[in-house]
Amino acid sequence: MPLCDGCGTTVDDAHVRRRIERLELLTRFRPVHIQVLFLEAAPPVRMEDYFYRAAADRSVRSLPAQMFFDELAKCAGFTPGSDIKEEAVLAEFQRRGLLLAWAVECPLEEQPDPDAALNRFSPTLLKRIQMSYKPKRLVPIGQRIAEIVPFLELSGFGERMVLSDGGPFVDPFLGDPQNQAEFGTALGDRLTRALNVSS
Repeated sequence: MPLCDGCGTTVDDAHVRRRIERLELLTRFRPVHIQVLFLEAAPPVRMEDYFYRAAADRSVRSLPAQMFFDELAKCAGFTPGSDIKEEAVLAEFQRRGLLLAWAVECPLEEQPDPDAALNRFSPTLLKRIQMSYKPKRLVPIGQRIAEIVPFLELSGFGERMVLSDGGPFVDPFLGDPQNQAEFGTALGDRLTRALNVSS
């Protein structure tokens, strides 16, 4: 069985095919010059929930994935709603120089030790940021990415990182519309404000 260079584990052919599909989708919408790199720990398990897989029928996405997509769409100037066109959002995301990427390129749920995978791939991530992405700003998103934020800061990205209270942007109620509405300051709103302030 092959060793996946996206997560470092021994995998089957189906795992490799899913990784190739994710890379092809991301490459399609990757900006030439990256202004803002949004960084999550790892992609979701379900391909239907993958950010760069534009859904004509949005009901194929899980509710948390729909809400996450809508929150990032705000950074590209879109108002979330049931009539949002995901292909148009991704095209505008690309036009504005925005890219969402992952520290580990395969779902953490497929890793025997998710925390070890994150730590093991931190140097690889750093090389990708320095040699390939070369973003003007770096925005970590989600609680899982918190453990490698200090590593990125010590690696020379401190001045380019946009943080929320010294850590990644986290929305505790993402996927829960009732609490999300009560939370009041959704992820996309906070990201948009932070990016405007730091520009």
